[in-house]
Amino acid sequence: MVDEILKYIERYDTIIILRHQNPDPDAIGSQIALSSMLQKTYPQKNIYVTGIDLPVLDWIGKMQKISPETYQNALVIAVDTANARRIDNDGSYKKAAKIIKIDHHPNVDPFGDINWVDDTSSSCAEMIYTLTEQTDMLNLSKRSAYCLYAGIVGDTVRFLNGETSYKTLMIAANLAKTGIDISEIALHEDEMSLQVARLEAYILNNLKITDSGLGYIIIRKDTLEKFNLDDGEIDKVVPLIGRINNVNNWIVISEKELNKFRVNLRSKNVSINGVAEKFGGGGHPLASGVYVGSMEDIEALIKDMDRLNK
Repeated sequence: MVDEILKYIERYDTIIILRHQNPDPDAIGSQIALSSMLQKTYPQKNIYVTGIDLPVLDWIGKMQKISPETYQNALVIAVDTANARRIDNDGSYKKAAKIIKIDHHPNVDPFGDINWVDDTSSSCAEMIYTLTEQTDMLNLSKRSAYCLYAGIVGDTVRFLNGETSYKTLMIAANLAKTGIDISEIALHEDEMSLQVARLEAYILNNLKITDSGLGYIIIRKDTLEKFNLDDGEIDKVVPLIGRINNVNNWIVISEKELNKFRVNLRSKNVSINGVAEKFGGGGHPLASGVYVGSMEDIEALIKDMDRLNK
């Protein structure tokens, strides 16, 4: 699989690296790291990273703007993206000559011409690192190591979740060996703005916990607007409810547009991605997401999550 991916990378002069909507450190870290490695190996190629810029993650890297025509005869590599409809793109990527999918979520949508999927990896960043182990063509710079370490720390929630393995820790150690500032990365991942801190206080004061151990909070549009959050900042509060000892699984539901709810589902032990898939979403067994369009669906989803614990 890796050999086939490298052959396509050799073949195309234009390579465009995409990722999922509402990006996290793993998505952007994988993008920027892969781009950095390819630029160093192939300085003559045109290599782009695209998607909506998220200021809260600018410390990892910024996106580029390209025209739809750039995709003609290009190679597209989509990282950390489980299904095609979650690609952060206006659809121009479909003009590409070839599409490669590199992902660590369950392979429910093999949308690529080549699909390298390993759902045993803690993160897509972990997979990108293995490319450097399997070929001499791609070398690890401090820049790419910094981005990959950020991705691993982000997706494992600082090595707390169940996807963290011996392999994950060995890769993290090898990345640290390059001399990157791992304390700086940890601080970036952990810090929050004052408005996020106030939102956390609101959640702790208003969340509900069922008898089965489901914790959930519904933040309606008018309430959310009072916190004046920057794009991406609501993701900072998602792990909070899981720190409560009698919570087994939890949901953070936020309404950014009227009757359009973003639902983050998390669990400590029971698989919840089946619930996300039932409502049109997906993800990992212990971390998934979905958008729903009504309070009726929200209530049904809460019941399904509660039922899992019983």
